[in-house]
Formats: sequence, C-alpha cells, structure tokens
Amino acid sequence: MKTFISSNHIILFSAILCFTILNPILNAQVRETENSPNSDTTYLMTKKMLPILNNFRFIPSDVIYDPFITTFIKLNVGTGLALDLSSYVRDLRGNIRDTVSGDLSYISADIQFQYAVNNWLAFNINLGGYGRLGTNTYTILTQGVSYATSFGVGGKAKIWQNEKMMLSTTLDFRFQDVYLYSIYDFVKEVYEEGEIDSTSSLLSEDQINYTFLNLNYAWAPADWWGVTAIAGFGIGEAFQTSVRGNFRSGASVSVDFNNIKAIEFPIGLLVSIKYNSAGESSSDIKNIFTYGFKIAYTGHKDFDIGIENTYQSLKYELLDEKINTVLSSFCLRYYF
Repeated sequence: MKTFISSNHIILFSAILCFTILNPILNAQVRETENSPNSDTTYLMTKKMLPILNNFRFIPSDVIYDPFITTFIKLNVGTGLALDLSSYVRDLRGNIRDTVSGDLSYISADIQFQYAVNNWLAFNINLGGYGRLGTNTYTILTQGVSYATSFGVGGKAKIWQNEKMMLSTTLDFRFQDVYLYSIYDFVKEVYEEGEIDSTSSLLSEDQINYTFLNLNYAWAPADWWGVTAIAGFGIGEAFQTSVRGNFRSGASVSVDFNNIKAIEFPIGLLVSIKYNSAGESSSDIKNIFTYGFKIAYTGHKDFDIGIENTYQSLKYELLDEKINTVLSSFCLRYYF
C-alpha cells in the first residue's frame, strides 16, 4: 500500500510539473486568439460547444457525467489496486480454516466519441476494457485472473438551460463480456464431481448488460467554480447473477484557479461523490460510495487533460469479503 501511495504522489507531482512547463507554451497559443472576434465565450459555446456556463468552463469527470451537448473524443488509461482483500479461507467442504488477505492490481482503458447533432441532442459510442490480477498466492488462487471488454452506446438530450444552469437527460446501454480464470473454482468442481470431464474448465465467462436513464445537471454560480449532479435508475446484471435494479446519485464541485484574480494559474480541482445501490460492472456488490479527486490543466480551449483518482470501500456480502479500491486514471478529452 505504501508503494502505491508513493507512486500516486509521483504521478501527481509529475502532472503539476508538466502543467507548469506547458503553461507558457499553451497560454501563448491562447493569447494569439484573444484579439480575435472568435475568442470570446459566446464563440466557444456556439462554435466549439465547450462545457461553459456563466463564463465558467466545467472540468469533466468520469464519476459524475455532465449534461453538456458537446462533440469530443475521450481517452482514459488507468491503473490501481484493490487493497486489503480479506476473507475466510474454506476447504473444499466449506469449512473455515483461516482468515487471509492480499491485494489485486487493475489496469483499464476507455475511449469514447460523442457527436453533437445540434445544440440540444448528442449521441456517443464507447469502447473499453480492464484486467485484474492478484498480487500474491492467495488472491491469485481465490480471485483468479479476470478481464473484460465493453461496448456502449448512448444519447443525451438537453431539457432546459439558462445562463447559469443546464439540465439534460441521458440514456446509456452497455454490453460487457467478462472472463474469469479461477484455479480454486476449477479444483473445487473437480473435487465435487470426482473427475475431470468435458465440462471442467478453468475459464468462466458471462455477458453482462445494463441500461441507465439519468438526469444530469450543471450550475455555475460564478465564473470560477461550478457544480454538476446526476440522478438515475438502471437495470443490469453482475457476473453470473440475475437482472436487478440500480439507483445512482451524486454530485461534484470543480474550481478553476485560472479565473481567480489573486491566483490566475491554469490548474483546476474537482471533488466528487457518487452512490450506487448496486455495482455498475461485473461485481456483485451493493451500496457503493465512490469518492473522486481530479487535478486538471485548464489553460487550453481545445482540450481537457488531467488525472482523476477514485476510492471505493466495497463488501462482497455473499463471500463475506471486504475490499478497498484506489484507482488513478490519465484523462484526455479533445473538443471539436
């Protein structure tokens, strides 16, 4: 855990150093267009369709989706750890023998393209995947090696907007193929069956689908900070389980220090929190709180770039396991 936290600090300090070095170069490009009639906020909202309200440009988050009708391509690459996974060790007859713990490592990648048909309607397509691997003998044997690929499509429609607020609705469909290689499950199956037959396999797989309908809200009370919020309901599945309902709600607050006269440094910060009554991926978990923190560069009109960290405390009730996950993602969004 100490190693992971140290690596997160290195990533954070490197990002700040990178933003500091790039700032004069990128700001020079911005200053070249400041005397142009097309450089004001009105132009950015109508031509570039950036996420702007009340002269505040919102920092995008993958924890709380925003309501803005924009055209962009997004790339996320992340890595992290599931810390202190602990559970009871049971023999093949189900008897408890010990309590052990370990960590899991994650990698993930995601690319999305959203196209704004006009100023009130947009559609998006999403491709992604993740991999998970235990970091010691216990987690490799019990959790195995798993990976997933996903494909999603969705739509977004603006309901209402004024100078400081916007409300939209989104409808998202996601299809996920999950693969799990588990040595423990394979040995247990062979033990219970008494032999290895044609159905015995290290690999378990499943296709998981879910649909979400959301309300997305944004509010900019000033030109240097803003709030986004989300509330929605969906129907989905977990790995090898039945269909279930899922309620989500959350909010985020972002600040752009470039618009604070006493600071005027193109760095933005975002904090977020989201609640889910059930997991949105292949995990069979309930009552999930996700906490997010993002640092972003805010000095360029064409793109948003930053590092977003998320934390979750999860409990697998059926397996009596607890796990804390910490994930860091490099996020790039380019607007057209």
